Amino acid sequence: MKTFKNFVLTLSTGYIFFLYSELLFWARKRPGDSLGEWTITWLAYSLMAFIFLLIVSYFKVNNIWALFLAGAVFGWLGEGIVVQTTYESLPLSISFTALAWHALITVWIGWYAIRKSLHASNPFSTLKLSLTIGLCYGLWAIMWWLEPDGGVSSVFEFAAFSFAAVILAIPAYWLSDWSSTESFRPNRWISIAIVGMFALMFLFIVVPAIPLAIIILPILLGLACLGLRWNRLTEADGSMLTSFSNPVSAWKYFSLLGIPVAGVSFYALAASLNLQWQTNWILYLITTPLGFILFGIGLYKLNKAKRVTTIEDKT
Repeated sequence: MKTFKNFVLTLSTGYIFFLYSELLFWARKRPGDSLGEWTITWLAYSLMAFIFLLIVSYFKVNNIWALFLAGAVFGWLGEGIVVQTTYESLPLSISFTALAWHALITVWIGWYAIRKSLHASNPFSTLKLSLTIGLCYGLWAIMWWLEPDGGVSSVFEFAAFSFAAVILAIPAYWLSDWSSTESFRPNRWISIAIVGMFALMFLFIVVPAIPLAIIILPILLGLACLGLRWNRLTEADGSMLTSFSNPVSAWKYFSLLGIPVAGVSFYALAASLNLQWQTNWILYLITTPLGFILFGIGLYKLNKAKRVTTIEDKT
């Protein structure tokens, strides 16, 4: 049962990551997209989710700063190995999208804040957060109208895409809660195989194409893992993975539909008014520096906690 729950947790977390990092990012069905392509991408995100869950469990991630560093590792795995956008426009590309989107939006908001709201005592906590996310999603989506490789989806097409993506997230969140009843401790050899696969991709695909990556990515991952090690030295046993295992009413899971409701409502209004807003630049200008700042704060906070613990141990 434990192995099966680990498998379910990996796939469900993978879909949550896929939803926020891909589906809500692209905000439409692109030419060439297909069910098979989406399935492969979901499985790729599930492999990255496996490493993320392993990190959260091993490093006893139980606070938002350690969580941001874990999200940074996830982001740099995706943007520094699976695709190579981390090296495209240095140094800003270090943050956008690994820190500015994956760690901040996908992990902090999509994985953590939503699940925290689901388990909050306020019956409308998830609905309020979902409507806020949905409004931001609608604002983001209209920027594709002005992009050379974008395109204008009709309101119906956008609605069908958005509702389908979020409806599939409802069982993903429920399954994540159901399978998070104990620490994530998968088979050692499976863990070695998956981590080794990413290492081999980096060495034999990324480095030959972008030699500078052999310096940049190890430094970035090393800094994140150093902060996470400080966290492991100060935190008690356990992690966030077991914090979201209490029963949640079905109503709260269906509150996630606030995302497409708000997103489609704004999208329809924007289409009727023919709005021409470069909303991507607003997000870029805010989240890119914010990603660097939050990463730095995370390292500082975790190092401070380690120093305090060391002083207390000596006294």
